[in-house]
Amino acid sequence: MRETVRSPAKINWTLRVVRRREDGYHDIESLVCAVTLYDELTFSTRDDDRFILTCSNPSLPCDDHNLICKAAALLATEARQETPLRPLGASCHLMKNIPVGGGLGGGSSNAAATLLTLNRLWGLDLPLDHLASLAAHLGSDVPLFLYGPAAVIRGRGELVQPVRLGWPIWIVLILPDFAIATASVYRAWRPAPEPPARRLAAPEDWLAPDAPDLAVRLLERAYNMLEPPAVEVCAPLRGLLEHLASLAGRPVRLSGSGSTLFTAFDDRSEAESLARRAGEQLGLQTRVVQPVEQAMPVTNQV
Repeated sequence: MRETVRSPAKINWTLRVVRRREDGYHDIESLVCAVTLYDELTFSTRDDDRFILTCSNPSLPCDDHNLICKAAALLATEARQETPLRPLGASCHLMKNIPVGGGLGGGSSNAAATLLTLNRLWGLDLPLDHLASLAAHLGSDVPLFLYGPAAVIRGRGELVQPVRLGWPIWIVLILPDFAIATASVYRAWRPAPEPPARRLAAPEDWLAPDAPDLAVRLLERAYNMLEPPAVEVCAPLRGLLEHLASLAGRPVRLSGSGSTLFTAFDDRSEAESLARRAGEQLGLQTRVVQPVEQAMPVTNQV
């Protein structure tokens, strides 16, 4: 059997860091949505227990350092407790489009796609909450991609509350040519005053899809408490944020721990205009995307 699935990127509309935990992780609260920038994963079952990963990006590891391999191994270990004699092997080819180290959650999205797809291909029929418990062992962002396309996440990311937003906006992703290590940003985080009480993570603050000036109002309410530590560990980020905000004529936000920046427009032509100008004037890669309706769309089954 063979199946191809598209694995989306995400952006954080809000990211509140609550505290550093005794286990070294951080408790957070974040409103997240998947966007229409996808990796593509093609899985094929095998008649043995091997898992083989190949990738279009030669710089990415295709061994146990990759979350796809970790997810496959974890699911196989779990399944063998119930079906020890069934072959649980697969091959996967990853067509990589989501930038690595950009705060867009590509690796976590790939891991979630692996759990969902192999659960189907191997005929395991494990319920979603069981897969979510496995996902929490793989990384803080992995569970949210199981429930998407939009969610409020809490704890260290394992507590997922799906939400429906329906915002018909155009989002410009600005992709600097440098990555920022998530661990470095969290190490630099220090407790600080709470952001203004315009918290999009609170349901009463979600804006209706037909709200006037929707994109600007969303950006004004958005915030990211990892932005100051990200600027601390990556000095060029501050100037880039300021320059892009001036160019866009509206706020520009950091996604996750960075380095991807984003802003939003109600009109597609305005979004495409900014994307073009950021490329021409600053030499930056950009993508114009929208929030997605389905987090893990299957594109082909054989």
